[in-house]
Amino acid sequence: MSWLRQLRIEPWRIANVSVGGLLIAIVVAGMLGLVINERVKQVTDRALEYDIELEDRGDDLRVAVLDVRHYHRNILFSGPSRRGRADFEGAYLRLREQISRLARVESAYPEVVRMDRLHGLADEYYSEFRPAIDAYDTNPNAFTAASDEGLAVLSELELAARDIDHFGEQRAAASLRTVDQAADTARFTLLSVLGGSVLLGMGLAYSTMSRVRQQQQTAQQLSDALRAKNAFVADASHELRTPLTVLRANAEVALEIDPVSVQSELLGEIVRESERMTHLVEDMLMLARSDSSSLPLQIEAVGLESFFAQLVERARTLAHDRGASLDLDLSAKGSADFDRSRIEQVVLILVDNAAKHGPTRGGITLGSQVQSSTLTVEVVDRGPGIPEPDLPFIFERFYRVDKSRTRKEGGVGLGLAIARSIIEAHGGWIGAVNRPEGGSILRFSLPMRRS
Repeated sequence: MSWLRQLRIEPWRIANVSVGGLLIAIVVAGMLGLVINERVKQVTDRALEYDIELEDRGDDLRVAVLDVRHYHRNILFSGPSRRGRADFEGAYLRLREQISRLARVESAYPEVVRMDRLHGLADEYYSEFRPAIDAYDTNPNAFTAASDEGLAVLSELELAARDIDHFGEQRAAASLRTVDQAADTARFTLLSVLGGSVLLGMGLAYSTMSRVRQQQQTAQQLSDALRAKNAFVADASHELRTPLTVLRANAEVALEIDPVSVQSELLGEIVRESERMTHLVEDMLMLARSDSSSLPLQIEAVGLESFFAQLVERARTLAHDRGASLDLDLSAKGSADFDRSRIEQVVLILVDNAAKHGPTRGGITLGSQVQSSTLTVEVVDRGPGIPEPDLPFIFERFYRVDKSRTRKEGGVGLGLAIARSIIEAHGGWIGAVNRPEGGSILRFSLPMRRS
């Protein structure tokens, strides 16, 4: 016990022991924090990579089945018109595409995602019903029988999609519980270390407590973020997308059956509003997926001249619908690597924004150029410009410069936020500046080649 007497006689030794013990405790706390945070990160990454994606894919498959069923019933009730056949074929192709997209998660959950069964049901449905369409006029009894069998197969497909969706929900919830458990473990472990550190050195306890609180807040924020993400994706998918699709499908069927009824105007309004709400839900889901770094991109080499040539008419029509004219200054040539449909979406968002906020019958200029292996696209309007205080925020979600005007036109402030998410997912840059002579320029740049 001589060392204890020395501590009593020489207080500096107490300070040294306390500081040394505290440093050891800090090192241990740091190592434990790193291990726990890595565990939480692994669980979160798996949830975002597989579990939430499985839930999304299952819900997308259900929507695709509902679309096929909708056009199937159109043919059943109204006959196989040329447009009806084309809509049916398109819906079936989308169904096959949604089934193929499940291949990525099949290896993780082979007991739920059975690609051979899904493809088999789709093939069985198409091989039974598609030939019967051609025999609609010559053999109506055979057509009716094939239609009944096809609808039964579609019900099996919807049930399989529902099982995948439900299993994805369970997996996401289990991952969230694991994150919560890891966060609880982090709290308990770090608080234990804190207690020992207080006993060893009261003078340095404050810094230790700050470190513990910071790690607790980080763990809690990660848990809250995953919970919010999971709740948003589940609520948006189940509470909005599927009911909206069913609502639109039923209204369209009613219009097809009796297009001149007294309720036709009301049904038409239901179809239009459900389509608008569906687009809004899709926009919000796309932003949610971009937050989780899972925004799907189909990167390919795109010829710039043909890309802009195909885009111009859509942009011109969009500007004309807003009462504006579109001028062109397109000099970009060569090819670049990007998702054709997504970048087209960005350009149309910028053109629509310029036409919507510019003067009536005003002019808009769509320009493009290639410089230093970078593609730059800009949309110039001749409106009043963007107030300087608003410039840093126009790409934020739900931000509106002219709130009263945007509400009148039905906007919610998501267009430019979606454009930024798409450009940043491509590794590009997007921004806005005012012109000295009036108006504004919205411009984005993309690398010509992806690394």
